[in-house]
Amino acid sequence: MFARLSFTRAAEDRLVTAAVELYRAGIVDNRDLMMENGARGLQLRDSTSGREVRRREQAEVVEYGSQARSILAARLSGGPLSGRDLTEVAGFLAAALRPNLIFNGNETARRREQAARSVETVLTKLPRGKVIVRKGDEISPRAAEWITAARASVSDPSSWVKVSGVLVIQILAAAVFWVDARRHRRRRREQNTAAVYASVLATGIVFSLLTRGAFGLAENLSSSFEGSAWAAHTYYAIPFAAGSIMTSLVAGMGPALLFAAVHAIGAGVLMGQSFPFVLFALIGSLAGIFGLGKLRARSVLLAMGGLVAAANLVSISAIAFLGAETRGWNFAGDALGGLAGGWFVAMLIGLLLPVFEHLFHVTTDIRLLELSNQNLPLLRTLALEAPGTYQHSLMLGHLAEAAAEAIGADALLARVAGYYHDIGKTKMPDYYIENQPKGYNRHDRLEPSMSALVIAAHVKEGADLAKKARLPDPIVAAIREHHGTKLIRYFYQKALTKAPPEQGHVRENEYRHSGPKPTSRVNGILMICDAVEAASRTLTEPTPAKIRAMIQTIVDDCLRDGQFDECDLTMRDLAVIVDTLERSVSTMYHHRIDYPGFEFNRERPRRKTTETAAASEPARSTGPRAV
Repeated sequence: MFARLSFTRAAEDRLVTAAVELYRAGIVDNRDLMMENGARGLQLRDSTSGREVRRREQAEVVEYGSQARSILAARLSGGPLSGRDLTEVAGFLAAALRPNLIFNGNETARRREQAARSVETVLTKLPRGKVIVRKGDEISPRAAEWITAARASVSDPSSWVKVSGVLVIQILAAAVFWVDARRHRRRRREQNTAAVYASVLATGIVFSLLTRGAFGLAENLSSSFEGSAWAAHTYYAIPFAAGSIMTSLVAGMGPALLFAAVHAIGAGVLMGQSFPFVLFALIGSLAGIFGLGKLRARSVLLAMGGLVAAANLVSISAIAFLGAETRGWNFAGDALGGLAGGWFVAMLIGLLLPVFEHLFHVTTDIRLLELSNQNLPLLRTLALEAPGTYQHSLMLGHLAEAAAEAIGADALLARVAGYYHDIGKTKMPDYYIENQPKGYNRHDRLEPSMSALVIAAHVKEGADLAKKARLPDPIVAAIREHHGTKLIRYFYQKALTKAPPEQGHVRENEYRHSGPKPTSRVNGILMICDAVEAASRTLTEPTPAKIRAMIQTIVDDCLRDGQFDECDLTMRDLAVIVDTLERSVSTMYHHRIDYPGFEFNRERPRRKTTETAAASEPARSTGPRAV
């Protein structure tokens, strides 16, 4: 075709001019993509020199391909070419051209992010009741923005409507727990079902309101810094796990797991049906519940907070991997918020736990550990005023702890209750055999009925002392129930011996403790261990066979007397308790080798100095010695 036109200069100039004009206008691969990203103009950068110019008009830009071929055909028309020749030349020239405007997506995204950070947030406060636009008026762009913001505030993730919905869900979950607790009372009667239900319900309400307040605080903080991006980070600092951990401390692991699931769903609802936040709240709550373990001090709450922070970091990483956003400042901000949330959990639990303990009379492990301090006034007084009773209480506490651990009861409560069960003996310590010197007994001068009243009085005195010291209800109950309605057998037999025939029958009820009978497994264990520890000291040769026979006799006597009718101890539990106490008591009487050159069983006369003898003279003239 060009040969036919003799390759004239005019034809060549016409083709070159058309191509140059297209290059000047600009050729792109995808015109739609350019128009989408360049609505406000294009920033053109020369790849060779790096010089940049601003271009606002994009109408002349041509898309590579069919559009370039059509424009070339239009510009070459009216010359020597026409018809089929014009189409072939336009197609040949269009195929030879290449796009000279190439979209740089990475640089565009970088500059947009940089520009967004450099823009200061401008807040406009709309007073309640302000008219944004009246009916029939034209809606301006600013009015449209205000309307959008007002609609968003109605569906805000922290709105009271959604909080109310979460509360309803938590109330239903607490009701399910209450029904389940009523159906399976055996292992749960040691905790009052109504009190546990009330504590779970109150925990749900309190922490739902705290979560709502935390959302509002996060939004207020974000408005003071970097807007919605900052709010997204601060949401991860909300202590979602605190409610589940508090439930675990006041009600146990079962209710806490149920609370964790419900509260995690509530967190997702508050965040606008967000599954990632459900995952985040659930993982942190489970870590806190299982991380509590056996608390030994309130300082353990700090370690628990660190564990929750680590779990938050793991869940945030998982969410970031699922969303393919593991890099950048957003992930770093979320991680920082999650770490802060773990420590906020520890702070909130440490602050509110004493309040829940006081309001709902819940005895947590931390409270029991604090009461086990031997320097507390009640235990210190017991050690000084009734040292024999104090040693008996220490041994009883260890025996009861071992027995409770063996059957799955509250071992810590059993040990601490054992420490306090006889604090009433500090009122009249000389009337109890463990505090009396050998060969002297105050009851020798009392009638059996009076002695029985004195012995039984330590239960009431102990309960009064415990209430004055504000000891937890389970310990007060242990003091009142550790003797049940058992017969004070020694003085009953003494009364039978001394009663003259004409007096008639001695009433057994006058020689029984006032009760009540044990109402929990722990208090039943205390009754057994109290008798076992005392009776074991009467054995002359404490062999394992004698020890087992003694323990079995005590258990059988309590069983025949109906002392276990009100508690949940089963025959299997009693068998396990007998085996455990046999091992524990046997270790108390372990054998030691003789010391060569020493005879410890030989009695030696006491040396008396002149001063001692002189000091003892007045004592011999005053009658019986009082200890």
